[in-house]
Amino acid sequence: MMDQNAQADELTVEQRLAALFNHLGLERAHFGVQNSAELDPIIAGRPAWISSLAMAGLNRLQAITVAPVADRLLLMYGDGGAGADVAALALPALPAAEAHCFADYTVLTWTDVTADRGDEIVPLWLDFLDRAELERPASRPPAERREGEVAGITYRLHGNGPALVLLPMLLAASQWDPIIERLAERYCVISLGGRHLGGVAFIDGRGRDPGYLRAVRMHVDEIGIQPGETVLDVGCGPGSLDRWLARYTKGANTITSVDINGYFLREAAAIAAAEGLDDIITFGPGNAEALPFPDNSFDVVMSHTVMEECDADLMLGEMIRVAKPGGRVAVMVRAVDMRSLWNLPLSSAIKDKVEAPVPSVGEKGCADASLYSRFGRSGLTELKLFPTAMTVRDPDGYTWKYYEPFIFSILDEAEVTQWHDAKARAIAEGSILLARWMHCAVGTKAG
Repeated sequence: MMDQNAQADELTVEQRLAALFNHLGLERAHFGVQNSAELDPIIAGRPAWISSLAMAGLNRLQAITVAPVADRLLLMYGDGGAGADVAALALPALPAAEAHCFADYTVLTWTDVTADRGDEIVPLWLDFLDRAELERPASRPPAERREGEVAGITYRLHGNGPALVLLPMLLAASQWDPIIERLAERYCVISLGGRHLGGVAFIDGRGRDPGYLRAVRMHVDEIGIQPGETVLDVGCGPGSLDRWLARYTKGANTITSVDINGYFLREAAAIAAAEGLDDIITFGPGNAEALPFPDNSFDVVMSHTVMEECDADLMLGEMIRVAKPGGRVAVMVRAVDMRSLWNLPLSSAIKDKVEAPVPSVGEKGCADASLYSRFGRSGLTELKLFPTAMTVRDPDGYTWKYYEPFIFSILDEAEVTQWHDAKARAIAEGSILLARWMHCAVGTKAG
């Protein structure tokens, strides 16, 4: 018989949220999300749960998915980035939805939207919530249950009143924190967390995917980490690769991990402790552009899929600064200059759409082959420069489920139908595959 932990790991997000609703005595709530993917099964099967739905800083949107709640839907997006494109495609099919576009604002996956535009979001959202509350009043949580964990979801209540449930954003450093107290003046804000939601779930799922780990392992093997060497991971997120590395090196190296995202750091520490790795890995705050360490501190300084979001030159300079003479500096970035591969029997027209590079990179970030020239100019020696690919074979895994909603948001209804047919054929013949390129670099600090 499957043990309780294994059973708990197999629960869907819908089942976890149902358990949370039952625990808090909720029949209906307002929801705030960045993208709807985690709520899609509830929108389709239990729309009565949803008093209203607000999407803040969205970067994917499929009209048919949110149509059941379109009459109580608020969309907030930037006029630059993927959100602007998908909103333009979806909004004509959602005439009952309300929409607000942030002027002169590009929203990327890691954009800190509530910190940047909180003063714009709060009055707009509160007005929307008040009107939605008149039509579909939300349940009021019990005053005595202020925080806890249910079915692997952590929750914390702020304020009193009708329930407003906030699911974690993907990579935003501040998450919802900058606006929670203002929302809690009129609503009971229930902020959710845990390893099964948001960016933690995606990054943790990716960090367990054999095809992604194969790419990471190739990069790490080129670093040549020796027993006893100290390791710094810059931009650790929820610590998925740090836990993998602790096991891969058999606990022979102390790992220091930093990130600017306090939410990720809290989750990373909790997961590492639960897995018995907190004596090997230390998590703390740190900005990749100004690392909080003295010169010459670590034998290995590495980073995976973070330089896309930073000033790449500042970040590389900081990584070199804190590396010891003779230490190695290693970076892996997504390759937005190379086409992906969706190995499905699709038409050439659909392939052109879905395999085109997605330019998700900050203004001064690096997500292309310029990584190699940056290392070449850096003064690092013994350079190892190479592309590699992450591959995904499991269409039910977190990584596939993260990328696929974006695909749906750029295809029309007929194309989505073709996609599902092609996906079913590829699954049936065992050839299903997603591959996305990465650029990798390793260098040694002179001295």
